[in-house]
Amino acid sequence: MLALLSLAASPPVQRDGAASTLRLYPHQVSAQRQAAQWPVVQAPSVLVADLDTNQVLLDKQADAPRPMASTTKIMTALLALENGQPDDIITVPAAALTVGGSSMYLSAGENLTLEDLLYGLLLPSANDAAVTIAIHVAGSEEAFVALMNRRAAELGLTQTHFANSHGLDAPGHSASARDLYTLTRAALQYPLFARIVATVSYEAAGHALTNTNDLLTLDAYGDGVKTGTTDEAGECLVASVNQDGHRTILVILGSTQRYADAQALLAHYRTYYGWVTLTTPDNALNRARDRSGELRFLTTGPAPMAFVPTWQRAWVQPLRERLADDNDLPGAPAGVVHFWQGNQDLGTQSLMWGAY
Repeated sequence: MLALLSLAASPPVQRDGAASTLRLYPHQVSAQRQAAQWPVVQAPSVLVADLDTNQVLLDKQADAPRPMASTTKIMTALLALENGQPDDIITVPAAALTVGGSSMYLSAGENLTLEDLLYGLLLPSANDAAVTIAIHVAGSEEAFVALMNRRAAELGLTQTHFANSHGLDAPGHSASARDLYTLTRAALQYPLFARIVATVSYEAAGHALTNTNDLLTLDAYGDGVKTGTTDEAGECLVASVNQDGHRTILVILGSTQRYADAQALLAHYRTYYGWVTLTTPDNALNRARDRSGELRFLTTGPAPMAFVPTWQRAWVQPLRERLADDNDLPGAPAGVVHFWQGNQDLGTQSLMWGAY
């Protein structure tokens, strides 16, 4: 595999597997240390992850179970989507109106679609919507809670236990930041869930709904997911930002200022982490001699993207793999450029013969 060239100064070395040696120069060492120094936040439990690669970038007491407040409703929504259809017609039971707390102001006997109830569940964090969904799916809230805990076990949420469908404080009702991240990954696989949590306001069967997640307007790329606030849980937030088609997930539990925490974490993330477009440089890699010996330029196919921390980007090196020379007509395949970081192939870009 690729071994990167080094200067005579003999910088520190990081080994990536047995086949590759990656050398860190002073500016990389400095950037690496800065990247590891995440800002101090109020929340006792935090997790920051890149969703596409499933890389956890910050883990602060992320396995400690804590009260989760209305982030509970991510599981309620997931079970609704797994066990129902968006156009299911649901009648609001009287029992759903007794829970108290945040509400979409339903009336007993009112008929709504499951989709409308999901908007109420996830935008204003309506507890009456949560209980309505629970009774519709499982027959009773108690049976639904058993279903929540069974699904949590299936997802590997080892530090999570549910006592209700809405998230009001209750003995034993808790989750870890890591478990909430795993749960959110599962829920975001449903396009309807992703669309709802990215919605700022909505009218559902005559109910005007506003999202409690202020990050949707505080951050240009914010697109979810769920807030939660109770006396025991403090301010909680599972947040998603989607930039250039790539999601970053933040989980914040027990904060006193969740949006300040989120903005500080996102600023650090954007400085030291992110996706880059890998393009073939304008040098010997994008030109080759054809069968007649004439030097010709090569055109490139779509450029791949890769998740690469800023301090590692100097390690990314392109290498060309030449294809057979049996066809050098314009547009014919001329080779492939592999983008290597140590012994890891980050992606490829195809090359085609250009005009004569």
